[in-house]
Amino acid sequence: MSTVPAERLKLLCKRYGPGRLPGADNRSIGAGYAFATAALLASVAFIVLSGVQTLLIAGPDGLRLAADGGLLYFGLRAPPFVVSAAFAAGALAWRLVPQDLRYYGPISGLVATVLTYIGLAALLAAALLGDMLYSLGIVVEPGAAVLVGALYGVVGFVNTFWITLPVGALSGYVHERAVAEN
Repeated sequence: MSTVPAERLKLLCKRYGPGRLPGADNRSIGAGYAFATAALLASVAFIVLSGVQTLLIAGPDGLRLAADGGLLYFGLRAPPFVVSAAFAAGALAWRLVPQDLRYYGPISGLVATVLTYIGLAALLAAALLGDMLYSLGIVVEPGAAVLVGALYGVVGFVNTFWITLPVGALSGYVHERAVAEN
């Protein structure tokens, strides 16, 4: 028996969510959509909460500084990377985690969240490497781009795990229940 908020969330996802997208009837693709949606939600929540926290602590000038180079700067630019990595991670996690586990959905959600961080670090490393290779006057070895991408991944995890892990587990739970009902 599910709680009322979980039931409402399942109904909302079924009516307006990722289940209406192409290929969503495939278990893995549907999971990719679900986790990409959860990652977008977590990204927006992080941006809003970071902005409010910065505004309360440092005021409008601090908010401008954070948007120009602090965590908020990266948070505002991360969603395209995060959503792409989460889609792939969700589809992969839904295939990798054994279905006979007792808490399959939440565990898959946590695995997808960790895989998202790994995929995000790889995407950032590739983007940094491409930027460095095509920029004029900047010559950096590929190893440096990989190292910087990995460091961004670690810093991103340390600063966002408090929201991404619960959202990932909840998303896995809701997706598992939605799949079981269909």
